[in-house]
Amino acid sequence: MQPELDKAIAILQQITIPPLPQEIILIKEELASHYPNTVKIAGLISRNPELLNPFLELVNHRIMRPKAPIRDARSAINLLGLDDLYTLFLASLMAKQITETEAEREILAQGARAGIATAELSYWVQDITRAEAYLIGLTQNIGGIFLERATGDFFHFFTRQLSHPFSAYKEELDYFGTAHTFVGAIVGKRWHLSDTINKAILLHHDPQFVVHTSGDSQKIRQLIALIFVANYVVSSTLGETYITQELKEAYQLGCDLLDLPDTAIRAATAAVLKWGPSALLVDASH
Repeated sequence: MQPELDKAIAILQQITIPPLPQEIILIKEELASHYPNTVKIAGLISRNPELLNPFLELVNHRIMRPKAPIRDARSAINLLGLDDLYTLFLASLMAKQITETEAEREILAQGARAGIATAELSYWVQDITRAEAYLIGLTQNIGGIFLERATGDFFHFFTRQLSHPFSAYKEELDYFGTAHTFVGAIVGKRWHLSDTINKAILLHHDPQFVVHTSGDSQKIRQLIALIFVANYVVSSTLGETYITQELKEAYQLGCDLLDLPDTAIRAATAAVLKWGPSALLVDASH
């Protein structure tokens, strides 16, 4: 694994990784204080309408869908709590700010669609919030954006992995000597994503993920399993040609661990069909 990590680091040295926006850094610092000031946090979220509006859209429609619309940051704090508020605000900023090309936007859009599915599925998974589930769905291929930016060669593997999550991933490893999973885990660490999220990013194409996380928390295995199931759900909404035996095997691995009812799959599919076409809250000219 170390050679793949070293190669990923070398690839990232060819490009500039955008830093976290100042608002995120300041919110994270406030959350680390002994008594976080909710008024200050709400002010940090609200001070830039270009950041606030996509966040509220994400809360109101794609993820939480409260009965009464949330119209300001204070109300969002009351609904979400501080940890989930930070998670969803970070996710909304990623969706708005990190992509540069059409290929990069499509990579992130698939993650956003998977995030909608993982958020819906999380209702049936103990100890994982909708916000956490959305973030892992969104960021699973974050490394692919920067691998594509550095090499111009990743997008081909990405499209193959929509239907061949294991064999096309091995092709990527053989081609680059590393993969978007390693790049993504490194980027996630730089952006101060949790170790749990970063480990799930690293192993989300590993059919042996249960064995390879035997010493880790159950939450990591649940997050990876959510990705397996969500990616199947997203691909199934794209057409029958995407549903290969390999994709079905990945789906079954996820379902076996999570023990999801058919109701969960139907709910996730319905959510993707409804919100997936506009999953990225960004202007295509961004």
